[in-house]
Amino acid sequence: MVTDKDTGDIDDSQRIIRRSTYDVDMERWLQYFSLDQFHFIKGGNLVTNPVEELQKVERFLGIRHILTKDLFYFDETKGFYCMCATPFKRNTNADKRVAVDQKCLGDSKGRTHPLIDSYVVNKLREFFRPHNERLYKMIGINFA
Repeated sequence: MVTDKDTGDIDDSQRIIRRSTYDVDMERWLQYFSLDQFHFIKGGNLVTNPVEELQKVERFLGIRHILTKDLFYFDETKGFYCMCATPFKRNTNADKRVAVDQKCLGDSKGRTHPLIDSYVVNKLREFFRPHNERLYKMIGINFA
C-alpha cells in the first residue's frame, strides 16, 4: 500500500503517507500562528500515562485541573487506558467513589496489527527521517 510496485520506493501520493509529513503542515501553520500557541503531546506517554499528558494540556490551556487518575481505568482487553464518561457516584455502602458509564476507544483500537516486512519498515524510516528531523528543528522537540 505504501510502496511503488515498480520501484519499491515509498509512494508519497498515498494519503496515509501525505498526512504523516507533519513538517509540511507545521510549516504552513507557523505562517499564521506562533510556536507558543501549539502544545505537542508525546503519543507514547499518552498511551502509558494519559493523566500526566492530559494535565499538561490543562496547564497549557490555562483551564481548571479536573483530570485525575481516578477518572481512568486500564482496559486489559484493549491494552489501553480508558476514561469514565460519567465520572463517579458515591457508593452507598462505603465512603469511596465508583466509576459509572465507562467508555473506551473504538473497535479499531487495540486490535492486532499485521506484520510489516522489515524492508518496508526501513524504507518508511528512510523516507520520514528528513521530515521528522525538520519538524523537530522547527518545534524544538525531538520525539525520536
